[in-house]
Amino acid sequence: MTETTVAPWHPSQPHHALADDVRWWLGTPAAFALFGRLALDQVAYREVAAAVDASGRFAQNFTDRGIRSGLWGPLLLFGDDADRRASAERLKRLHGEVRGTGTGHFAGERYSALNPALWKWVGTTSLLVFHTGYVTTYGRTLDAEQREVVYATIRHLVDFDLPSEQARMPATAAEAEAYYDEVAATELADNEFLQWANRRFDALPVPTLFGPHWLHRLVAPAWRLATPVLGRPAKVCAEGAAHPRMRELLGTPDTRRRRAELRLYLALVRIARRTLPRRLLLDPLAYNRFRYERLRALYEKPQLTTFAAPG
Repeated sequence: MTETTVAPWHPSQPHHALADDVRWWLGTPAAFALFGRLALDQVAYREVAAAVDASGRFAQNFTDRGIRSGLWGPLLLFGDDADRRASAERLKRLHGEVRGTGTGHFAGERYSALNPALWKWVGTTSLLVFHTGYVTTYGRTLDAEQREVVYATIRHLVDFDLPSEQARMPATAAEAEAYYDEVAATELADNEFLQWANRRFDALPVPTLFGPHWLHRLVAPAWRLATPVLGRPAKVCAEGAAHPRMRELLGTPDTRRRRAELRLYLALVRIARRTLPRRLLLDPLAYNRFRYERLRALYEKPQLTTFAAPG
């Protein structure tokens, strides 16, 4: 959290209610689950694709890799300030180890995760997963100023830039959209890893991060049957919200039936967020922050505003 500026969700700020809603959107696992597939745009950038292909972590277990990414978010967004800074520094340190030269389809392609251009692209597109998801879900009721509030709220939380102007993520939604359009026109292209990853989303392996090996084997048949059905909303939501260049690269269909299906899923998301209790909607760490802030407000409410003698 940026310490030198007032948080957009503070009651003193205009549109604070909207900013507060956006903040808890980031704490909702469904937001990442439904729109995380948008992050495929990262590997449409050839140097990024070379890096993640060389790491082997996606090929090892694609589902485990996605779970790890999902678990980073709450650590970076809803821990206390010391934990958030430590998590951010660890993330930078781990990325610093990602450098080398690609192999196979990417032979000869040099990469470094701390290349300012790559850091800016990966950071901005990670931010836009949540921004695009929120705007896609609620966009009909948002004007241009409110869309900027959505972006500013996420940008306020995701403040882990490298100490380089070239790596700095765009300050406004308008700048982010212009930057994305520029990269889409000049850098994004088809590659083998992009198409492999896109197919892999439709055939996710059993996650192995939790539980014994025998349990993974036991649930595998049911998992293979269930994932195409359970993953359908995520596929439709992310593809429907994707940038035109990504839709072109992935051959995303645009039919009346798909648009109606998208509207149905978005309506269900809105209903769920409006009616279900926070403890069911939020990640446990985000819910812990939510409860803490409500309790803190109760303790602060009866306090005096001044200790000065009555004048």
